[in-house]
Amino acid sequence: MKFNHKLNILFIAIIGISLSCNKTSNSPTPITPVVPQKQVNIIVLMGDGMGIPQITASWHEHDFLNLQRFPYSGLTLTHTVDKIVTESGAGATALFTGVKTKYGYQGMGPQGQNLESLYDYVKSEKYSTGIVTTSFLADATLAALYRHGNDRYQFEDIALDFYHNFADFTIAGGQDHFDNRSDQINLIDSLKSKGVNVFYGNQAIANAQHLPAIGFMDPLRPPYLTEGRSDFLKTGSLKALELFNDKSFFLLVEGALVDLAGHDESIENQVSETLEFDEVAGLMLDYAKQNDNTLVVVVSDHESGALTILQGDGMNYIPNYAIDEHSGGMVPVFAYGPGAENFTGLMDNSDVYYKIKQIIDQNLSK
Repeated sequence: MKFNHKLNILFIAIIGISLSCNKTSNSPTPITPVVPQKQVNIIVLMGDGMGIPQITASWHEHDFLNLQRFPYSGLTLTHTVDKIVTESGAGATALFTGVKTKYGYQGMGPQGQNLESLYDYVKSEKYSTGIVTTSFLADATLAALYRHGNDRYQFEDIALDFYHNFADFTIAGGQDHFDNRSDQINLIDSLKSKGVNVFYGNQAIANAQHLPAIGFMDPLRPPYLTEGRSDFLKTGSLKALELFNDKSFFLLVEGALVDLAGHDESIENQVSETLEFDEVAGLMLDYAKQNDNTLVVVVSDHESGALTILQGDGMNYIPNYAIDEHSGGMVPVFAYGPGAENFTGLMDNSDVYYKIKQIIDQNLSK
């Protein structure tokens, strides 16, 4: 019996060693965290309304997305303090201030207190700032950066807030909120008086040579790609990187119309808008790989349309929208660059702010 007992112990030991070896051999190659050599640039890519179903549907168009090139990923919860299903103002406020707030608020806490956004913070640290979006400039997502309000539909007031806190480089729609206003104030003339280079249309982006600059691409919200919108999301993002040159910067790039397409229950437009956004994400990732002091974070404020992917014939799918509104599902986050290893697992959307701010603070003295 003693002999058998020793054999059993030996057998267990051999099995343990074997399992340990197999576990090691099957482990993925460790990812070496990026260590910046100087102050960190921040690129935030916002896929407005882009949830996991939209990414899944878009992946099946090409069997590949640039998003899968990002080495770190996680999930974020999106609820507000008073509703389980958020909207863009409250969602962006949580992402950019670290505070969950009430439905419809931008840059304002649930008790009505004004909040400092990442945009405000990096400005105080002498960063260059940029906003590139396929929406209009006074839309709710962007307003969370530069205003404090509780009504996302006060577009002329939001435009005035931007005038008082404008970015160094901006590409957006929404010209009418600046020069076709009910109060007869021409904010474009006011911006020009502050030395801002104002231009119009995608073709003019290439000619922008100095900061500050703002390019208006449409009187209000630009159309879908399928309706003829130009590729100004890409050209504007690349121009921002060119003009920022060697100065530390914060750049927000928003693929805004994934959200609108969810409201319209249009899978064609959700996919085409997501694929354009993914292309820009790939370009920003390529930039970061050439500039090791750049953190790229891909986020979403919420999912739009409550899309599900149902089985069709063979490898075809049937898109099914539950509602022409947002849903409360978790949304993904992807990251590359200094501190990117922190963007894994399940987190609150408000956690994203602290993770980004931490890496900024760690490298401000470099």
